[in-house]
Amino acid sequence: MKMTQRGLATLLAVLSPAAFAHHGVAPHYDVSKPVTIEGVVAKFEFVNPHSFVYVATTDAAGAEQVWSCELPSRSVLERNGLEVDTFEVGAEVTIEGVAARHNPTGCAFRVAHLADGRVLKSSTLFGPTLALAGEPPAEEGSILGTWTMKRFSVSNYEGQLTAAGEAARAAFDPVTDDPVFRCDPTSPVRFWVNVNEPFEIRREGATVVIDNRFMDSRRIVHLDEAATPAGIERSTLGYSRGRFEGGALVVDTDRFAAGVLEPRAPGVMHTENLALTERLEVDDASGELAITWVIDDPAYFKAPVTHTERYVRSAQNDEPYDCKPGYHQ
Repeated sequence: MKMTQRGLATLLAVLSPAAFAHHGVAPHYDVSKPVTIEGVVAKFEFVNPHSFVYVATTDAAGAEQVWSCELPSRSVLERNGLEVDTFEVGAEVTIEGVAARHNPTGCAFRVAHLADGRVLKSSTLFGPTLALAGEPPAEEGSILGTWTMKRFSVSNYEGQLTAAGEAARAAFDPVTDDPVFRCDPTSPVRFWVNVNEPFEIRREGATVVIDNRFMDSRRIVHLDEAATPAGIERSTLGYSRGRFEGGALVVDTDRFAAGVLEPRAPGVMHTENLALTERLEVDDASGELAITWVIDDPAYFKAPVTHTERYVRSAQNDEPYDCKPGYHQ
């Protein structure tokens, strides 16, 4: 194996803004320490939420090592052309990456040079969901159908947290505490701000069902209920009640288990008293879906926080996410 320091600018030039959107790069990798690894493919784990290619090498002292280099989810890689046999076991490979902070033989993938001459770059492999045209809705302006996030956006909630909220954030360890590593969708806010996976909204009797391919997660909105029924168990996604106001769906959610609101902010937490209000409405001019949510959790937030994101119609994707729990770096 050759381990060389390359120009940081070269690596940053191929870094996609959406790369490792699940948990962020900084807590896990040091972008000031680029590495190059030469060897043969020992294993390729092509899984969600994070894929890994393992490279067998020999260090300067002649000792054998196996490096593990992280890529994003199988879902993202497949949509951008990677296949399960792209990294064939036993094939020679050179990988350029960024050194892991907590694993001396770990890296974040940036570029791969394959034995057949192909060069794979994160700038093309880590792209977000393509906004392919979906089926037109039965009713113009309907929120029903399949959607994907128009852009990647995560708020850092700077200046919006109470002292207790900041303390909870400081106690969050992104290496061990990110719910994604347990295949948990985290929160309804995390449910919405996931650029890499589409979600489907459909009407089923007295409910609206929202299926997100991220973590195979599902939200059920119970229509026209005056209050949350007694005895509802607290959960990650809470209990949602909704009503239609014209074509807009307004959702009130409570009965949360205390947890992580958004791990990539980083580490913004919420208490079990979180109350979330969401409004889903199609913009008549653009045809885009606008979702506005209000976060109300007085223990951790100085005042209710309002945020809006926009979504475009997308093709359906029925393949299960099939998350593999655990994290390797």
